[in-house]
Amino acid sequence: MNDAVWSTMDYTDTTWPLSYALFYSGLPDGSEYAEGITVMAYMKYSEVEKWKDSFNTVGKPSERSQQYDEFKKAKAEKLLDAVEIKFPGIRDCILNYYTSTPLTFRDYMRTDDGSVYGITKDYKDPLRTLISPRTKINNLFLTGQNINLHGILGVSISALVTCSVLIGLPEIIKKINDAQAE
Repeated sequence: MNDAVWSTMDYTDTTWPLSYALFYSGLPDGSEYAEGITVMAYMKYSEVEKWKDSFNTVGKPSERSQQYDEFKKAKAEKLLDAVEIKFPGIRDCILNYYTSTPLTFRDYMRTDDGSVYGITKDYKDPLRTLISPRTKINNLFLTGQNINLHGILGVSISALVTCSVLIGLPEIIKKINDAQAE
């Protein structure tokens, strides 16, 4: 695995994945076991480009091809091999899994290249891509990675921004400070 997160996209077929992110959700009873995990690794759009003319969502289901399914299975198995190094025996604990590729993100999020990071932002001109959490429709608010920042942190910060529109920034800051004091 590679600790240099900014170079994880510089992989080859033999070195993929250079890194991965693993998130888990625990069981409601607070036991030491996970109910599910999400494992994500960077994948270049060029690897799935040969299926670019296909489209598949729950609302408009269609099969891409057996070759695509085999590609996804091979990638999943290779990713699980990498996870198995850090968590020996994890493969034996998996009942089933679901895979997605940049095509999945493209189809669901309408990003041309399957980017999971939303719309392109320019740090030199941040106001150009600013999306307000407040809309022109009464009581309709937006939140998520396109509002403020990208990724998981962006979603969390955007949620705070949206909440600050609803109840006010001073109240949000007070609640955060009160939670830290506990």
